[in-house]
Amino acid sequence: MSTKKIKLTIATPLREVYQNEIDQLTVTTLNGELTILPDHVPLVVPLQLGQVMVKNEGNEVYHAIDGGLLEVRHDNEVIILSNRAENASDIDIKRSEDAIERAKEVMAQGTLNEDEYVEIERNIQRGLNRVKLAQKGQRK
Repeated sequence: MSTKKIKLTIATPLREVYQNEIDQLTVTTLNGELTILPDHVPLVVPLQLGQVMVKNEGNEVYHAIDGGLLEVRHDNEVIILSNRAENASDIDIKRSEDAIERAKEVMAQGTLNEDEYVEIERNIQRGLNRVKLAQKGQRK
């Protein structure tokens, strides 16, 4: 078994969400899931709304992200930049579910212009992602 680690940093414009040395990570890219192991080739790839699964010493930690960029550097350093990112254990499931319901009610009124509709739809997808990851994190 390899003893090499990946230095992972997940950051938003407002703060550093996570930093640790890890064994592997899996992210949601525009083309599907991608797993990064130590000594991965350098890479820059866009991320979509989804998850970052961090595995370290057999433990899995999930982070909800709102798209962004992943950069794998040649020295086993990985940086994820996203507009929004949060640890699944910090997500309030009830609050997220309530926000989804409120957004659906606004959409059902039929008074939104196209841009507002797209934004509300995106907020619903964000909320669903958060709920899914929070539930997954609770099972681990």
